[in-house]
Amino acid sequence: MNRAPWLLALVLLLTPGVSQAIQLHWSTGADTLTFTEATRCMLVVQADSAEVALPPEWRLLWAGDSTEVTVVALDSVEVCAEDTAQVHAVDGPSTPADSTAHRVTAHFCSGGSAASARATYVLDLPGWGRGKFKVIALDPKDSSTVIESNEVTFNGGVNDPYPLVVLRATSVHQSLQLRVTAIGCGLEAVNSFSIIAPDSSWSLPLSITARSDGSMTGVASVAALLPTCRASVGAESGAASTAFLPADEEPTTLGTLGCHAEYFEDLLAPPPGHGYAIQPKDFAFTRGFVDASSNRYALHLFYIRHSYWNISDDANERNLGHTWTTDFDSWEGPGGLNKPDTVALTVRPGKFDELHVWAPTIVQYGPTFHMFYTGVKKDNNGRAHQRIGVATSTDLLTWTPEDAVVLSAPDVSWASKDPLDYGHAQQLRDPFVIEDPTSTKLQWLMYFVAVDSLRAPKMAVGVARSSDLRTWVADAVPLLSTERSTSQGATTIVESPHVFRRNGQWWLPYTVNFDHVFFETTASADPTDANVDHWAGPVLLRDVAEGQPSELQYWHASEYLGVNSTQYLAAFNDNATSIDIKGMFATSVPADSFLLSCPSIAGVTDGDPPAKEVRMSVSRRGWGAPDVGLRLELPSRVPVRLAVYDIAGRRRSTILDRELPAGVTELVWDGRDQAGSRMASGMYFIRLTCTKGARVSKIVMLR
Repeated sequence: MNRAPWLLALVLLLTPGVSQAIQLHWSTGADTLTFTEATRCMLVVQADSAEVALPPEWRLLWAGDSTEVTVVALDSVEVCAEDTAQVHAVDGPSTPADSTAHRVTAHFCSGGSAASARATYVLDLPGWGRGKFKVIALDPKDSSTVIESNEVTFNGGVNDPYPLVVLRATSVHQSLQLRVTAIGCGLEAVNSFSIIAPDSSWSLPLSITARSDGSMTGVASVAALLPTCRASVGAESGAASTAFLPADEEPTTLGTLGCHAEYFEDLLAPPPGHGYAIQPKDFAFTRGFVDASSNRYALHLFYIRHSYWNISDDANERNLGHTWTTDFDSWEGPGGLNKPDTVALTVRPGKFDELHVWAPTIVQYGPTFHMFYTGVKKDNNGRAHQRIGVATSTDLLTWTPEDAVVLSAPDVSWASKDPLDYGHAQQLRDPFVIEDPTSTKLQWLMYFVAVDSLRAPKMAVGVARSSDLRTWVADAVPLLSTERSTSQGATTIVESPHVFRRNGQWWLPYTVNFDHVFFETTASADPTDANVDHWAGPVLLRDVAEGQPSELQYWHASEYLGVNSTQYLAAFNDNATSIDIKGMFATSVPADSFLLSCPSIAGVTDGDPPAKEVRMSVSRRGWGAPDVGLRLELPSRVPVRLAVYDIAGRRRSTILDRELPAGVTELVWDGRDQAGSRMASGMYFIRLTCTKGARVSKIVMLR
């Protein structure tokens, strides 16, 4: 007879209770049961005589030579009228880990308002099977302790071990070190410990630092705030178990930032005739922890290092610098105050980035940061081709560049592959990556610039899309609005595009002809809208800044930054050889106008800050129109499910089921059900659910 894998049943009692001890026996009162034919029997879980009630949750574990053990769900009306808790529903595995563990969930119900002291399972057991059972639970008085029942057997039992189980997982993440603790049973057999995404799309191994049968601890260097995930353990036998880990809360160490908001790299002595040796140029911000010895959550800055020393162009801009701040007033690096990392990312001989590294942009996915950047390499004819690649890091200190190029001119149908005006060197650079705010599934957008082959030598902003941050597909046409003439004349070169939301619009700034920063705006929910008429602009940034600050004439390669309720705009200033950072605040003039100044003088921002609570609003393009516009506002990054139900409570369509970032997300539901058919006329409900709350809106569909 083949020995089958073990089964793990999770049991949830629907009313709370307190218990330190659990008894387990068959309905006869014995702890053994013998039979020769398929049998329906009753297993009793009971609080110790000294206890008031069973705990609110426990696990029934079993090991045997058959998986043909079935938990029977009884009539819910009848079982809920009894004093003894009984199973009224059984759910199958809900995650890949549950499937591996053969885990099912049994829901109990009983009459009365008090928690039950006794619960029963009705089990169907095969006549030829042998096995054993026990119950484990967290001690309600000490959640770090596991309590166990006695063991019961049928047909003599087996010698196989019980499955390993994680009942609870907790994390401490107040510095660069992430520490995860798992509480359960059989953990001495574990040889792998990790955190994983709910959908298993990412994972990060943990180094095991302590272990016993009932608990284990693992650590890793993780600079990012963790989203909702699961702690996962595994053994050489293939056994595995997981437990929920809540998302990290945003630390408060980045509050209202200071007013001396500029960054200089003055690590080296300047050459004659210059105030500084290094000009920090195109850059990216990201947030994360900085060391394992203190609770410091900082704003990190990565930037091109342009040297003013008399060196050849090929010898310049070969490294990215890295520094961080918690207040905009002081900047630190691995060496301490005013000592940045000057080789955070560097050129690599023989790779696509062997000549220069330019223009970083950074996004976080799970515990990992992904830095997209431009690499430059000369071919055998001396043509310096530009391509976009990626490097990854979990601690923001050590980056691992990947050899594969993620986007190049040959990958973009509209991009010139042999631009005459650039010495036949392919021009594709300046990536900017964000999550697609309009997609119902997780998708990423990459903005970049390239030469438009139909309008060469004009450059334009393009968009590429990816679901995995590695395979990118460029849109068939560029954003032609970015090729329009400006108040300064014809546009030939555009660089450093990025997008952000302000006043309910998408802003698209970019630098024109190596000179001024212009921007366009659109009221469209889609920041990749290719319709030229939907974009207003280009507008010179300096023209709409209150007081028209003179330093804006020296700004290049702007970037947006949102911290708490304040929006910032930053750019490198080639007159002051610095990166300038200014808050954006409302004025009394049109919506595109703003005040660039210090946070302390401005009061409330006019941007789109994260909401303090979950909000959802629904709009229609016209009465009875099939498309439904949805605006979601979230206080933090959380997994969100957005579904449509009919008046009978049946789910007809799942619009979205994934993590969303804090702040505003806008999307459109096309009015179709799960099968792709138009919904019939009638009343429906759109329901948003997440760990931060739930919202419901009513809509009427007409056909």
